[in-house]
Amino acid sequence: MTTTDDSSRLFLLAGGRERAALLRDGLAREVLPGVLVPADVPVTPRLRARAVREKLGDWETDAGRGRSVGFGTAAWLHTGVCPRSNAAAGARHPLPERLDLVIGRNRRSPALPGVRVRQVDVPPEHLQSVEGLLVTHPHRTSADIARDLPRAEALPLLRLLQELYDVHPPQVLDLLGAMSYARGAARARDVVRDWAEMA
Repeated sequence: MTTTDDSSRLFLLAGGRERAALLRDGLAREVLPGVLVPADVPVTPRLRARAVREKLGDWETDAGRGRSVGFGTAAWLHTGVCPRSNAAAGARHPLPERLDLVIGRNRRSPALPGVRVRQVDVPPEHLQSVEGLLVTHPHRTSADIARDLPRAEALPLLRLLQELYDVHPPQVLDLLGAMSYARGAARARDVVRDWAEMA
């Protein structure tokens, strides 16, 4: 078993039996596949960000190099809810089975297991740092999931982002207006209009 710094109380288990025993005995809970915390530690956006950093190892997010966390992983980090299309099969409380990383266009894509890389130019003002991890802020995350996820998955996440971060449909429509040539932007506007009608 390897352990990160004591202040985070986040640890990564090397052995499958030890992991299974800790989970079975209720001593730990899984934040990401293979990344566990003691059962009494609250799982917050900050802790989820630490878990992502643990999984990424040496790969660092960096606004200058166009590297961040986005899409479904950003939604999970902000809300604790993983899109079904990105959840580990059979997970009781779904965990991301892969991480969604964003790199700038014409940048070299990292070869990391369990990672999906999107080549998208994300302006620095659409990013925020959570525990040293650059992630799209909730407004940009809302725009991205509206254009990336099926409507049935996107709408509950949009409502949750609204509840937790005061994100509203007009703000997301404004962002999508500035992304008019981005893949899925036209469909996303329809999803956001449906969300607005539900409010």
